[in-house]
Amino acid sequence: MKIRRIVTGHDEQGNSVFVSDDYAPRAQSFASIPGHAMAQLWTTPAQPTLLEKERDPTLDYASLIPPQGGTSIAMFDFPPDTVMQNLVDGVQAFGELSAALPGLIESFEPDHPGMHTTATIDYGIILEGEMWLELDNGQSRLVKAGDIVIQNGTRHAWRNKSERIARALFVMIGVSPAEKKTV
Repeated sequence: MKIRRIVTGHDEQGNSVFVSDDYAPRAQSFASIPGHAMAQLWTTPAQPTLLEKERDPTLDYASLIPPQGGTSIAMFDFPPDTVMQNLVDGVQAFGELSAALPGLIESFEPDHPGMHTTATIDYGIILEGEMWLELDNGQSRLVKAGDIVIQNGTRHAWRNKSERIARALFVMIGVSPAEKKTV
């Protein structure tokens, strides 16, 4: 996945300048999962400061999941479920996903494919195609291009039941993990 990213900042005199105009450096198209790709576009720590010239914060943090109070913005291409459910080499796919999605891949449940929970509030925007958002209670909603989902740290999965790739942009805000409710 190649996503052009234009970053602005300031020069030594405090004037606005273009710091970079290039492809996001933390991007991956998954050879073992045709049509599946991601690019982390930016990230901030819990106490963000203005950009230091020549410093790319996406390369500072191993995890795609931001710390409490931090942010991360990433774009994902989701191939149809028929591709995801019929991987040619599952071991290779897991290796690629693990390398490209640190912090996020660990949140996925092996016994419930696609289901995951993160300590984030996510703003999800479907840019192209359509996706089904499935919750752990079995409910699901069709989310189409232009629709926005506010995900409040709930257990969920994204399903692409169409025959074409869907593209989504997610802004993740790190929060404290939810406490488990006892009855």
